[in-house]
Amino acid sequence: DNIMRFTGITGIVNGMDVSEWDPVKDKYIAVNYDAATAVEAKALNKEALQAEVGLPVDRKVPLVAFIGRLEEQKGPDVMVAAIEELMEEVEDVQIVLLGTGKKKFERMLTSAEEKFPDKVRAVVKFNGPLAHHDRRPARRHQPG
Repeated sequence: DNIMRFTGITGIVNGMDVSEWDPVKDKYIAVNYDAATAVEAKALNKEALQAEVGLPVDRKVPLVAFIGRLEEQKGPDVMVAAIEELMEEVEDVQIVLLGTGKKKFERMLTSAEEKFPDKVRAVVKFNGPLAHHDRRPARRHQPG
């Protein structure tokens, strides 16, 4: 990083801004939470996401989310094939897909939604606030 900066090259470092994505103060999620309130709040946030994208609201149904660029190296073709298989194997599951990229992959995602309209949502556009609903950090950032 220091060598890159010394040469004048700048860019965005991979990773998330732990302050922006901190569930205690994240302005885009329905219910903020900390370690003590995470279980109930995450369930409420899941229900808010289901409602926002038009899926049946059901706390008991597992919800899988993908957020990313739709490019070969991200494997959207593999993901869509997995959706087909998952829908055959699992009765109750929902999937939310959020991203843009190559048109052929965008079409694959929208086709998955058309094939499984009560279980899959393909949001083929950039939507920062929705990304906050879809992708929560696996564990809360502990300062210090």
